[in-house]
Amino acid sequence: RFHGLTVVGLPTDKHGIKVDEIENIIHRLGPGKVSLVYLVPTHSNPSATTLPQQRREKLISLAEKHGFKILADEVYHMLDWGSLVDSKNYKRPARMAVLDERYHSECSAEEVEEYQVPDGTQGSITETGHVLGISSFAKILAPGMRLGWIEAAPSLITMLANHPYVLSGGGVAPMQAQVQHELLTSGRQAGHLAMLKREYFIRSKTLYDAVLRYPHLMQPAGGAEQMQVCGGYFMWVRVVPPSVDTVELNKLAREREFKVDFLPGERCHPEPQQKKEFGGQLRLCFAHMDIPDLSKGIDRLAKAIAQAAGLQL
Repeated sequence: RFHGLTVVGLPTDKHGIKVDEIENIIHRLGPGKVSLVYLVPTHSNPSATTLPQQRREKLISLAEKHGFKILADEVYHMLDWGSLVDSKNYKRPARMAVLDERYHSECSAEEVEEYQVPDGTQGSITETGHVLGISSFAKILAPGMRLGWIEAAPSLITMLANHPYVLSGGGVAPMQAQVQHELLTSGRQAGHLAMLKREYFIRSKTLYDAVLRYPHLMQPAGGAEQMQVCGGYFMWVRVVPPSVDTVELNKLAREREFKVDFLPGERCHPEPQQKKEFGGQLRLCFAHMDIPDLSKGIDRLAKAIAQAAGLQL
């Protein structure tokens, strides 16, 4: 919005964005009006949904057809413990960039070096891939490690590498990059990630089981609608009493009697004028709290919801 762009939200279900709706939006706005589709395809923020493989492939085919780019924010893709939740049936979908045909077929390493983009900053959709996948070590190492990586077809990577921001500074965050290089090559990053996944699996299960204790007050929603969250940081919850607005509930829950916090659903809607659609929903985070505190927090939240709705616990 700060750059004069119009942000249009996509409808979602328990599997993520409804990809088929993109063509309806394109037909409504007109050809060439949709230039970018942004999404968190795996264990999304805030709803913890994961876009199925078939929808990912359909999204990329629409990008090829209509000439828009896909910005896949995949910071939670590696924070995945679905096999611990359902070892027989769970399968995490592929990363978005590797589903882009140009990621595999574009050119050899030598040809990438020779690839020329006008002005070094931009190219046409016919010259480049369609998907930019972005990830961050802030999610899989430590919040203060403000360093990430981009995965895309070689031509898109070359466009970014030739950008003056990168060329003039001699690289991005060289000190952090060297630290991260040592962690990767030594195997410590892999060990730390494995620890995080085990810990977050236990925390997410604790939170999920605690919410299930109060079915008349709150119910798991989004990616937790059918089973516990399988990755990421968050759990999406639907407040059952229809009279409870989560913005007002948040004010009540933060008072001294309860001292519990969450993100009201309205703050997660991409279109401010439509934010009331999420008025009865909220986002919980299990990544920061210790396991005993997660269970206690849900007990306090349940008491706040009951008080706001005029119900017995």
